Amino acid sequence: MRRTILAVALLAAAVVVVPALAAPPTAVTFTVVEQFDPPGGTFTSDGSVVCASGTTSNQTFETGFQSDRGVIFHVRKTIDCDDGSGTFTLQLQARAGFNVGDMTYGPWSVLGGTGDYTGLRGRGTVTGTFSPGGVIDLYEGWLQLR
Repeated sequence: MRRTILAVALLAAAVVVVPALAAPPTAVTFTVVEQFDPPGGTFTSDGSVVCASGTTSNQTFETGFQSDRGVIFHVRKTIDCDDGSGTFTLQLQARAGFNVGDMTYGPWSVLGGTGDYTGLRGRGTVTGTFSPGGVIDLYEGWLQLR
């Protein structure tokens, strides 16, 4: 009986301690400057949660052309940190309206990571401004390392 009580007490203590090891969510902004041809881009942040700089690669497809009102870019963006700390992948869906100017807007979320970013979580919004041959994306939201 004492062993059962001890086992339950140890398990309860572990459940309380493990969440305390995770860093709290941190508000972040970061920028990605993408070029369309050849595809790729550069990433910059303040370095508070993830690396300060890196390169990007994308898996992208578009939907919505048939509506003649806009298009939605479905993007899986992987950021490879310049400092070798790891990679992390974002999923985003940015809408560009044919009648709203040179902007895109939509949600993003973290899908996963490697190295220092294996437990990375987060989400937010992305606003893009088209530039000659590409787009400049501003990401706002939160990130958390677990």
